[in-house]
Amino acid sequence: MACSVDAELTDLIDPSWRGEIISTTELHAWSISQTDSALASFDADLLTYPNDNPITIYRVLYKTIDAFGNETQASGAVVIPVTDTAAPMIVYTHGTVVERYDVPGYESDELVLGMLYGADGYVAVLPDYLGMGDSPGIHPYCHAATEASATVDLMRAAQSLCADLGITLNQQTFIFGYSQGGHAAMATTKAIQEDYADEFTVTASAPMSGPYDLSGAQTALVLADEPYGAPFYLPYLMFGYNMVYDMYDSPSDYLVAPYDSILPLLFDGTHSGGEIDAVMPSIPKNIIKPDVLDDFINNPNNPFRLALQANDLTGWTPTVPVIMYYCAGDELVTYQNSIIAQDRFVANGSTTTGLYQPSPSAGHGECAEPCFVFANIYFSSLRN
Repeated sequence: MACSVDAELTDLIDPSWRGEIISTTELHAWSISQTDSALASFDADLLTYPNDNPITIYRVLYKTIDAFGNETQASGAVVIPVTDTAAPMIVYTHGTVVERYDVPGYESDELVLGMLYGADGYVAVLPDYLGMGDSPGIHPYCHAATEASATVDLMRAAQSLCADLGITLNQQTFIFGYSQGGHAAMATTKAIQEDYADEFTVTASAPMSGPYDLSGAQTALVLADEPYGAPFYLPYLMFGYNMVYDMYDSPSDYLVAPYDSILPLLFDGTHSGGEIDAVMPSIPKNIIKPDVLDDFINNPNNPFRLALQANDLTGWTPTVPVIMYYCAGDELVTYQNSIIAQDRFVANGSTTTGLYQPSPSAGHGECAEPCFVFANIYFSSLRN
């Protein structure tokens, strides 16, 4: 098992081509009134963001690294405000999707957040991640190192695009994301603090309802003897980590029939999470071979356990402002991820982190909007 891959990524000499733009495609150039019209179908609570700037939305294809440090490409959306004022950069990392083109670079619903912030004068950066959009291969789901590298490299591409368009950046950087995006936002914040502080200054980070304690609290929830609301999360993790860490030779080595043959075909980027859930058992762990599950539970060196531990995001010490948003009613990503992360950050000596619960009883789907609204208030209070 190659769990050292993640360490090797941070040890690479940063290639000069990382973040180089391969192509840009203008998707929309909207006036203020056109942006209003485009946003009209979305929830009114989100439309409290000021709409003071025309915006141009681009799909950007750029160079980045894969999980092994090799050159690859990725895509994402960049929303540029038409403004003479120096703009802050805001980064939004999207939540779990399985369909390749259900991503911001191809105008998924989550692009609305980029539109809102762009209209408020931010340069908004929304990565699609590896294996999604115009990136080859399969998506390494919740793989912290490449969530961060794909995001940082799109931030670099956005800087170049701004320079080409005559847009000045004010050096403030805000980061947020929900669900998987919360994990990606935390991973990106950590990477910038530890490896890219000479390029970007994190003004504030707001990871939301993310599985930061993958090997602990989140594993306990997903592998419980009870139905789970999104069972496809488990094979998504296993297939992605097996690609990165080379844990098993074949799905038949760890999945029982018929899931060993059915599930790999459904993770080809053309099926939704709902379609995959329709063939999954309601108790996700029932897809795992009993001997493999027993080894996972009892063997501290089980390869899947080690892969999860390699992608936990609770063992560092933030020195930049990080507020974790969550809801105690979240049935898919337990709020204990945020509580445990905060406790460990404080134990490690961090004084810049905190927790905020905007809607305690909300479930995973319902928690997102109040998180976005309150994070916007937080970011606005710090914006130059």
